[in-house]
Amino acid sequence: MKKILIIIAIVIAVAAGIYFYKGGSATVAAKDNSVLAYVPADTVLFTGSVTPISFEEAMAMSHKLGLDPSTFVDMQDDDFELGPDSPDAARMGLGLYAKYMKSFADKTTVKTLGITEAPNAAFYTVGALPVMRIELDGSDTFAKLIEQIETEQNIAAEVKNMDGIEFREYAFSNDPSVPYSLIISSHDNQAVMTVNTPLSDDKDIKVALNKPEKSIAETGRLTDMMAKNDYLGHSLFFIDNLAVMKGLTNPKANSFGVMVNDLLVANGAEGSLADMQTPACAAEFTALTANWPTMSGGYTEFSANEANFKFMLEGANADLLKSLQGLRGHLSENLNNDDYVMSFGMGFDMDQMVPVITDVWQRLTETPYECPPLAEMQAGLKQQNPMMLGMMTGMVAGIKGIGFGIIEMDIAGLEQASNNPMAVADSMQMIVTLSAEKPKDLLMTLSSFAPQFAQMELKDGGDAISLQDQIGMPASIALRGHDLVMLMGADAISQLPSVKSNDDLSSNGLFSMSMNFGKYMELISTVMNDMDANSEMAQDQKAMFDKLKEVDGTIKGTLDITNEGVVSETSFKAK
Repeated sequence: MKKILIIIAIVIAVAAGIYFYKGGSATVAAKDNSVLAYVPADTVLFTGSVTPISFEEAMAMSHKLGLDPSTFVDMQDDDFELGPDSPDAARMGLGLYAKYMKSFADKTTVKTLGITEAPNAAFYTVGALPVMRIELDGSDTFAKLIEQIETEQNIAAEVKNMDGIEFREYAFSNDPSVPYSLIISSHDNQAVMTVNTPLSDDKDIKVALNKPEKSIAETGRLTDMMAKNDYLGHSLFFIDNLAVMKGLTNPKANSFGVMVNDLLVANGAEGSLADMQTPACAAEFTALTANWPTMSGGYTEFSANEANFKFMLEGANADLLKSLQGLRGHLSENLNNDDYVMSFGMGFDMDQMVPVITDVWQRLTETPYECPPLAEMQAGLKQQNPMMLGMMTGMVAGIKGIGFGIIEMDIAGLEQASNNPMAVADSMQMIVTLSAEKPKDLLMTLSSFAPQFAQMELKDGGDAISLQDQIGMPASIALRGHDLVMLMGADAISQLPSVKSNDDLSSNGLFSMSMNFGKYMELISTVMNDMDANSEMAQDQKAMFDKLKEVDGTIKGTLDITNEGVVSETSFKAK
């Protein structure tokens, strides 16, 4: 869709503002959150907050970063038009989206939508039913907004009542044989949106509109997750992998399994999961999933200039985690430069690749499975021999990591790349690092394919040697401790004095990335300028990226395996 990049920009703008504002205290108990009182304790998916963040403060910080969403929003009425045969649910969804987007123009989002100044919302499941719930500001603004959208979109809602709670229903299809609909209700100073299904109302809508017998706020689950992973109290997320698997393999195991089974029956698909619902399958699938029981995420750092978001795939098998940690390699500090346009690093200990894969292979093949799908998977694995990898990894023995970075770029020069491919080499400065136990040995290995490398006499800490004759473009190679460093580009050799000696080859991760946000967006803006300048899409995108390139900050990301599981962290730091 032509507005998709604008939507992305607004998400970035709001997220960036949230990054920079620490709203409330993480010590506030979940039991004091009115929205959490409606989230069932056994929900298998959740995203929301214990301590919501002020929208006004978040947006104020977005503006300080040069990310003013109203700059990107230039919506016309025809952007929100649907065909005459569109179902009511689609019209209502688009109508709500239109009101939300247009509210950015005058920076009054929370006021025009009728929600609280610090938006308190949660998305979760009731059984298998998706539910979105948000706290209102005590006025009738939201209810009037829904009625206004119905009028503008020519929607005739079906108004119903369940246990004294009124709700409005909008069909997802004009075909009456499709018994699904969108439900919107406002009750107890909260708005709720969910889906009606073929099940009788007391099995889905009733539990979605009312408080559960036991809420997540009463369990301490969120605060325990915060304490365990150092999450702050806002923008929390989790998926209960183990509960999902238990529900799929045993329909009676939890409310998620009960509803999935009821929905399959109601849709004429009874027994479609029978292959994985035998006692053997239930036990074996559950045992496998128990190794990785939960995925979760949350902010771990908020300050005036820096924020960090952490994603965790929890690992419960200590022996398996210890084995997988053998894959961790070395991410060179020579790529950790905030002035680079961008950089990427991959850390893999090639000497441990075969042992780790063999260990995992043995874990999956030694214990016989009775469950047919797992037994079939196991039979396929047994036909593969992980030791064959040894032949491929032998030539790269000793390598601990590789990295690539764009140091600088000449935007004007890059614009000539389509006519002159060498303009890339002339317009960019790049760095490539290869970290190894004995980096000189790698040159000897390479010389078997390119004999000229055998003549190179690299000295640790010495001058770089030109590779112009070998690769046909300006490039040099130097040795700095455990790093072989290649500098590419006409002016790249000027960076050599800043390249450090890598004397510590310790394992420190699997993946890293860094991006100078403003410089990167300047590159994207230049690419967009090559589009048809007369098209509406091109004009929208140009305005967006011209604004984004003003942001002065660095985005960094890492991926690692720790004693707790697989961990990904993303940070934003303003300069």
